[in-house]
Amino acid sequence: MEELKIFPNAPQPPRQRFPKPRVSRPPQLAEFRNNLVALSQYYNLFFVASLDEILVYQPIGHDQCLINPCSTIKLARSRNGFIGYMDPANSHAIDQLVVADLGIEEIVVAVCDDGDVVAYTTRTIQREIDDRAPDPHYRPNNFVSQVRPFFIANVGMSAWGVAVHKEARMIAISSNSKKINVFAFALNESCSTPDTSSDDDIFDGEILGILHEEQWVRHRPFETLDPKDRSNNIEIVLSNHWTNIPNIAFFNNNRCDHTSSDQTVYLVSTDIDHYTYVWDVWKRTVITQLTSYSGDLRGWGVACIDPYFCRPAFSTAELYGTVNLRAAASLPASAPKPLQRTPFPFHVLHTDQRNIRLFTGDPNCRQDVSCTAPLRRHTQSSFLDPPPLERLNMLLQVPELELAIVADQMGRVALLTLTRWADAAGGGEGAHGFRFEHFVPLKAQEDEGVRPQSELAGVAVGPVSGWLRRREDEEEEEEEEGRVIQRPRRSRRKAFDDARRRYRLLLYYMDHTVLSYEIWRRTEEYGLVS
Repeated sequence: MEELKIFPNAPQPPRQRFPKPRVSRPPQLAEFRNNLVALSQYYNLFFVASLDEILVYQPIGHDQCLINPCSTIKLARSRNGFIGYMDPANSHAIDQLVVADLGIEEIVVAVCDDGDVVAYTTRTIQREIDDRAPDPHYRPNNFVSQVRPFFIANVGMSAWGVAVHKEARMIAISSNSKKINVFAFALNESCSTPDTSSDDDIFDGEILGILHEEQWVRHRPFETLDPKDRSNNIEIVLSNHWTNIPNIAFFNNNRCDHTSSDQTVYLVSTDIDHYTYVWDVWKRTVITQLTSYSGDLRGWGVACIDPYFCRPAFSTAELYGTVNLRAAASLPASAPKPLQRTPFPFHVLHTDQRNIRLFTGDPNCRQDVSCTAPLRRHTQSSFLDPPPLERLNMLLQVPELELAIVADQMGRVALLTLTRWADAAGGGEGAHGFRFEHFVPLKAQEDEGVRPQSELAGVAVGPVSGWLRRREDEEEEEEEEGRVIQRPRRSRRKAFDDARRRYRLLLYYMDHTVLSYEIWRRTEEYGLVS
């Protein structure tokens, strides 16, 4: 099996990024939050949450250099902002920043300590930057963005988890209210399928109709919801947790547009008492429970894994690698016990303070897989006190690379290849797993002292600037019989692009050190060798 390739770029220490701190003061970052950075998949934009502002950078060159922000977004506020839970003096500070697709728009969502949720489209951010560039008076580091959000809400208490469903056009927020608020956007008649939708009318940053709470319809708890009725903006409230919910995730499949026969929208949530649930959003019910209370373990992260994007394995070594993974039946006594559960069409990657676990939704699968404290074993520095920072609370995916990324706030990141058994003759039908490809910072960087004596503020992954994605509504020019015609981008061309695309991985530390890497796989199936 072809291993994941990784190349470290030159590190960017704070003394290099801010050589004159008295003249150019480093931005302030909020401590003990979730992921505070994100990358656009379509534009060369890197976002950093600085208290109640979003700093927008355009990484430069192969080393992804971050010089000055090209724009600063002062986060808008709702009408109902509350006192912050983490820091009352900075109540509007951002707890997590997420970039994801909503319909055909890519959006950046910020959730705040005062319960506010604010979302912008990356298209309008990029358009403003492009419009300002020719201005001779334009100074990137002094430019305050005038981009307006297309969505503002408040969920009542400190907001932490963010999930965005592309096809169902939903944004879900988890918070310390012990509830999950799901905002399902109204669709025009032309939005009957993703291929014919006209989302510019819905998600344009100039539209004000979805900025106010009275524009959302909230149904009574036992009132039946019709997923085909998308004439109104609907707020769905999910209630089954009894404590704070740090992270949530949608299963983003293509079978949930409102004309499909399968109307199920799946969401997974985990709380700090270690309870993890799989939800049917439209029915507002828990389909199954994956974990329960287990002593001092706390749930911190979840990700939904599409089995299609798991790499075929023909041996146990390829399925699990060399790290000591455990089957659920042989976990130590302190680990959560397996629960009876209803099948669901995906897998769930779950993390607590130190452990990683893969739950399979296939009832024919033989077992779940767990790994105990992989990042602790690979952490060489001991400058941090583990209790407040030992939490695997940052999970990302790169489906085209069959890759999951798991990070803790002590500064270490694991790159996992998601695997499935491919050899039916070997008797391993239904088995899924993961294997560790790399830990970053790399061992050589650790030995050289490149890793800073600082906690990790966030981690982001996206295509390198030469291989950015194209928006689904973009067309490509083709020449036919002497004339140029416009055609939608074809799926085979898209698969070709995805297969050979290289990605950049950026680690952003609280002292403003930036470590970046380029990652890729070989692509023989398309006649290419990287």
